[in-house]
Amino acid sequence: MLSFLQADQTHGSLKEELRTILPQLEEMQKRKVERRNQFLDIVQQIQKIQSEIYASDKIHYTSPIVDETDLSLRKLEELQKELQALQREKSDRLKQVLELLSTLNSLCLVLGMDFQNTVNEVHPSLGDSDGTKSISNDTIDSLAVAIKRLLELKIQRMQRLQDLATTMLELWNLMDTPVEEQQMFQNVTCNIAASEQELKEPNMFSEDFIDYVEAEVFRLEALKASKMKELVFKKSSADKEEYDLILAERWQQGYDLIRY
Repeated sequence: MLSFLQADQTHGSLKEELRTILPQLEEMQKRKVERRNQFLDIVQQIQKIQSEIYASDKIHYTSPIVDETDLSLRKLEELQKELQALQREKSDRLKQVLELLSTLNSLCLVLGMDFQNTVNEVHPSLGDSDGTKSISNDTIDSLAVAIKRLLELKIQRMQRLQDLATTMLELWNLMDTPVEEQQMFQNVTCNIAASEQELKEPNMFSEDFIDYVEAEVFRLEALKASKMKELVFKKSSADKEEYDLILAERWQQGYDLIRY
């Protein structure tokens, strides 16, 4: 009888302990799930930024996996630091991309080129003013290459335009071109000694504008050639008149000798 009472008391004691422990276990399980979700969220963010930064390296990311054998605060803090470092790098890269886009846009403006088409050739996301822009290594490198190519083109066209401006000034001085005619091309001749950094006026080095200036130089050269021919003709006419006068005088002198 005593043993039965002792067993019953023990059973009751265990039930009491379970009632006490179960809420604690549930709370621990709940905290574990919350901690795991924290890890999962951070790992997902890390993988997303890595995919944006290292897209050019063709890294393929699977669903994020959390090592449930180590859900300690120390490990969580390590992941948070890694995420923060990646977020800073992403911010720096985005700033770099925006600066490169600004430079590219300035070059497109002065060269009379379509900025939208130019950036779309680098990466389609760059032409979207509201969407997320690519910040990968490939994109940054491609932007740098595009800027270098357009800068070289700008310098080539600048030198061509300055050569045309020099020729134009020489022809104006030679033919005493009226000031009214010169004013139409003052924006060309006044920049004859300017540096590349100073020349930013839209369409200043566009193909159409250079063709326009070149056509004017060709017109002036044709006008110069015409005037030269006219001068040569006048000189020839004057020389012929002088020669005819000399012949006439000599003939008259000869006639007078014969007569007397």
